[in-house]
Amino acid sequence: MDIPPSVMAMLNDSPVLWKSAGVFAAVYLLGFFMIFKNWKGRPRFDAASCGISLLHGTLVAILALQDLWQSEWKLDAPNTQRQNQIMEYSMAYFIIDLLNYVYAAPDDFLFIGHHIATFTYMFSCRYFTLHGATSVMCLIAAGEATSPVQNIWTLARMARTESDVAKRIYTSLSPFFTFYFTLVRGIFGPYLIYKLGKFYLPGGADAVVPRWLAFCWMFKTSFAIFGSMVWVYKLWVGLFKFWNTKDKKRLEEEMKKVT
Repeated sequence: MDIPPSVMAMLNDSPVLWKSAGVFAAVYLLGFFMIFKNWKGRPRFDAASCGISLLHGTLVAILALQDLWQSEWKLDAPNTQRQNQIMEYSMAYFIIDLLNYVYAAPDDFLFIGHHIATFTYMFSCRYFTLHGATSVMCLIAAGEATSPVQNIWTLARMARTESDVAKRIYTSLSPFFTFYFTLVRGIFGPYLIYKLGKFYLPGGADAVVPRWLAFCWMFKTSFAIFGSMVWVYKLWVGLFKFWNTKDKKRLEEEMKKVT
């Protein structure tokens, strides 16, 4: 079966995508079979996923912020080569992590849906419209700004019952992470979606982005924000439970001293 020329052109024109996918796959396997080899069950898969998320999120957030700093804020501008490379690098991560979730956690519909929505947004911007990458850079910068703290917190949370060090990191980091995640994903994120929707939905990019696709983009970003809001809610519930448990333990210790 012959591969369509358009697909071949896309494959040949995406060296960063395929090289990055290879790197992410190698890092994932390294984490799964060596670094976290003693972990059992779902946490082992999640820990390997955190490894590639750290590699992806930290670097891509810096690159996206740098691009926004150096480029003109124009949401319908042609994609630059650098922006295309950043999107390819990011899409490579989503491909590998999606494979992980489909295999290890097929019931995690929220996370899988989030990954698919983000990947298809980038894919259509990179290969279909060839315009609008500034919006992707904004979303990457905002979405991945929490990645370093989030992945360290997640690893510490999973290891806290087996390691006193992990427990201390989780305990001390939880309040900061909850506030930080809420600020970025729960406050700045919706504001950013509002700014993008204000431009795309009335047809600000009709000359280069079909209106139906602009609506799809805004629907996907709104879905991502919904997912973030669910995570914000869960973080605060967990933090309040932690504080209540801590207060109860302190009260019990004080009662023991009295008696």
